[in-house]
Amino acid sequence: MSWELLLLIACPLMMVFCMKGMFSGKKESKENLTQQSDLQSLQLKMADLMEQNNKLSQEMENLKNPKSEVSNVINLKKAQNS
Repeated sequence: MSWELLLLIACPLMMVFCMKGMFSGKKESKENLTQQSDLQSLQLKMADLMEQNNKLSQEMENLKNPKSEVSNVINLKKAQNS
């Protein structure tokens, strides 16, 4: 076998391995981007839910203590009349 024949055989084989590596690398990077965007959307949803939870907790406290709301309304009316 001559060197020329070995080079002709080696070149396509190297090309096949390089192309396989390129295509598998793109899949991994796309998966990472998808995972990152999924994580960000979940974090946004979680922040939304935490905010809603805080608002509901405040409303429940206001319902448990109706006297404080009534006194606030009375004080507000007094301030408006003055």
